[in-house]
Amino acid sequence: MGVFVSLDPLCEKCIHYLSTRMDCMHSPTLHNYTDYAWLRGFSIVPSWGARIEEAWWNYDAARMREEVALATEVHANCIRLWIEFTAWMADPERISAHFMDAVAAIDEAGMKTMPCLFNRWHDRHWDYGGTYMENLYGDWAPMETYVRSLVTPLATDERILCWDLCNEPGDIPTPADSERQLDWLRFLAKTVRASGAKQPILVGTMNGQNIEMVADFVDVLCGHPYPTNAAEMPGFIERYHEIQTRHEKPLLVNECLPGGLNDLERAALIQESTKALSKAGFGWMGWALKEGRAISTRRDRYDSNGIRREGFHPFFTAEGKLRDGLDFLKEKPAILAPWLR
Repeated sequence: MGVFVSLDPLCEKCIHYLSTRMDCMHSPTLHNYTDYAWLRGFSIVPSWGARIEEAWWNYDAARMREEVALATEVHANCIRLWIEFTAWMADPERISAHFMDAVAAIDEAGMKTMPCLFNRWHDRHWDYGGTYMENLYGDWAPMETYVRSLVTPLATDERILCWDLCNEPGDIPTPADSERQLDWLRFLAKTVRASGAKQPILVGTMNGQNIEMVADFVDVLCGHPYPTNAAEMPGFIERYHEIQTRHEKPLLVNECLPGGLNDLERAALIQESTKALSKAGFGWMGWALKEGRAISTRRDRYDSNGIRREGFHPFFTAEGKLRDGLDFLKEKPAILAPWLR
């Protein structure tokens, strides 16, 4: 006959916390680095998509190869590839095949892929899709199936640099919503690890507490610095070093650099910022690769994340030309990626 033992709420919380920490223990064996000074790349939503979903529903293998090839002109070694559950769920087999082809395209160009599995950044005017707070109160089982379907075939694949669980899960003022989001992120981390992933796991967080809220269950910390003038970047770097030291984990930058309508003004800031981020050991991945249809990748629909709040972010024009003032990026970098040394 079993004995039922009632636990007080505090004990139950302690057990839940310890269980969560055990679930999140992970020792990546692929691409396990302590310094990312060599990291150099771009986040992309393929230019033909006004929304993330459209980019995958209308996937074009030839155009994908043309677009990622642009990144090699400036010695990129990694592409942060955005995909979404809301795109995959429409036709799981077909979208999974598109995703695998995109990974192949990036590899053919000599770069690694950093899949970003969910998006939680949204624009109030020209939103390009993703996951919303109300979705986090729904059934997570379909999301688990989605994650496993993408991660499992690539769990030991050297073409994958690391897994970014979610882009910019924001600081939520409501405590209940904040905890729900954090539980969801832990669930994603657990699912990726249960799928056998040998690469590091991170969350595409921004700054400050937004980074620290996930620090206990990721392998690599992440920052998104968007200085609007050269004087701001040292402050970002100093705060990142403080967080990195406090949590004793590596930190990389997988989205950064402000947009701008004035090409030369923006280029001058990018030149200083990329040097500083590489010197700090964080590397850099610019948003975004090419002018397209999504907000912030087109001049008439820029976001507020830029110089004078003019967030036009592409590095390459719609015609595939590097924007004015960015020719310095064609110079061979001083530090090569580990697999290129």
